[in-house]
Amino acid sequence: MKLTGDRNQCPGCGQYFNSSHAFDKHRAGQHKDNGRYCLDRVEMVKAGMVLGSDGFWRGSEMPKHLHEVTA
Repeated sequence: MKLTGDRNQCPGCGQYFNSSHAFDKHRAGQHKDNGRYCLDRVEMVKAGMVLGSDGFWRGSEMPKHLHEVTA
């Protein structure tokens, strides 16, 4: 998958993210004592994240009124 702009891939879990915001949202735990970890797919969905048809996770679903404007 092509990483352009703010798109990125997590070196820990290998998932792809549409933005740094989405990447940050999938990380949990405390920074202290290397306690950070990646949310799994179920946890990301519970957190409101959406896997796009392009294979990139997004921090949230696009509001319907905005989707209609860009479609």
